[in-house]
Amino acid sequence: MKTTVVKFAITFKTKQKWSKEAKKNNLTLTEWIINKLNSDIEFDHNQPVQLHNDIPENQRYFIAVTVPNEIKGYWVFSSRSLGKKLRVWIVNKLNHGIE
Repeated sequence: MKTTVVKFAITFKTKQKWSKEAKKNNLTLTEWIINKLNSDIEFDHNQPVQLHNDIPENQRYFIAVTVPNEIKGYWVFSSRSLGKKLRVWIVNKLNHGIE
C-alpha cells in the first residue's frame, strides 16, 4: 500500500488544544487527527484559518501525517467538494467541537 504525507502548519496554541483532545481519548495526536478527519461529523467549514505564511515563525508548528494515498484522496475530494483548500478543510474539521 502506497502512502503519502499530508503536511500543514498550525499555531502552538492549536496544537496544545488538539493534543489535549487526543490525550483525553487515549490516542496519539496522529491517531486522533486521522480518526477525526475520517469521521462523518458535520462541521462549519467556513471558519477563518491562518495559512502557513500568516502564522509568525515563532508560533508555527508543523504537522506531518502519513496516510495511504486513498485516504488523502478522500480528504482532497471532501475538501474540494466544499470548495475549500485541503489545509482549511483539515483545520476546520479538527477544530470542530473544541473550545
